[in-house]
Amino acid sequence: MGYWQNICEMQKRQTEKGIRTYGQTLEQNTSLDEVKRLEYLEEELIDALMYIEHIKAHLPEMEDDGK
Repeated sequence: MGYWQNICEMQKRQTEKGIRTYGQTLEQNTSLDEVKRLEYLEEELIDALMYIEHIKAHLPEMEDDGK
């Protein structure tokens, strides 16, 4: 499976998750103002940074396991 196909599949899962959780897609949620959307994006980016730091901290262990 190619990169773009993987991204499309992830986006589909995220949309389905949003509908299950909030009953609507992001585009349909007109109650959020732009500041709130930016705050949500900030939170998502912080989560991404936390995942990066976790993986970096465990890379030596992962590399040792592969030997």
